[in-house]
Amino acid sequence: MLQIIGLFLLGLAVPVAIAYLFTQKALGPQAARQNTAYALPWLLLGGLLSLLLFFAGQSALSALYLLYAVCVWVWLASWPIRKKRAGDLLLRVDSTLQTKVLFWLGLLLVGVAITMTLPLIQQITDGLVPPVVLFSGIAKLACWWTIALLFIAFGQSNLELHEQGFTYSFAWQPWERITAFGWDDDRPNTLILKAKPRTAISRRYITMSIPAAQVDEVDRLLEMYLLESDLAAEMDGESLASS
Repeated sequence: MLQIIGLFLLGLAVPVAIAYLFTQKALGPQAARQNTAYALPWLLLGGLLSLLLFFAGQSALSALYLLYAVCVWVWLASWPIRKKRAGDLLLRVDSTLQTKVLFWLGLLLVGVAITMTLPLIQQITDGLVPPVVLFSGIAKLACWWTIALLFIAFGQSNLELHEQGFTYSFAWQPWERITAFGWDDDRPNTLILKAKPRTAISRRYITMSIPAAQVDEVDRLLEMYLLESDLAAEMDGESLASS
C-alpha cells in the first residue's frame, strides 16, 4: 500500500515539475508559480480519484476512461456554438512556444496511442481477447487517443480577440469578466489578465505568451475594452501575503 502511494506521488510530482520548468521558460517565474498553484489542487483531485478507482477494480477504471473521452468530445464538438457568443474576430495571435509544445506533445502521444492500439488489433484478429479484456482495452485506447488529439487541438487553439471577449483553449471569456490587463515586468511579452472569479477556486489571473511582433497590436485592442494595471506587482503582493 505504501509503495503504491509512493509511486502515485512520484508520478504526480514529475509532470508537475516538468510543467513548472516549461512554464517558467515560456512565461517567466511569476506566471509559473501562479499556474502551478492553480493547477496543483485539480491534479491532486484527479490523481486521488484515479487511485480510488484503481482499488475499486478494472470495470470502474474503464468506465472512467469512457466517461472522460465522451465528455471531452462533447466539449470540443460544442465549441463552434459556444464561440459564436464571442462576436466578430478582431485579431488572431500567432503560435507561441506554449502552443507549439502542446502540438508536438500531442503528436508524441499519438505515437504512444498507436503502439497501444496495434497489439489489441492483433489480439482481436487472432480471436484471443475475452469480452471483458476487450472492453477494458477499448476504453483505455479511447482515453489515450482523446488525450493525444486534445493536446493537438490545444496546440492549434491560439488566442483570439473578439468584439465580445477573447477565446483561448476552446473557452471564451467576455470582456465583462476581465477587470484589467497588464504585462509581466520581467517578460514584456507575457500578458496577464485579471478575471472576476466565478467560485472560490476559480483562476483569478490568466497568463499567456504573446509573439513579440504582435504585442503592440494586442495592447492597443485590449485598451479598447479593459483598463491597464500593474498586475505583476499585484500578483507579487498577493504571493507575499499568502506566504
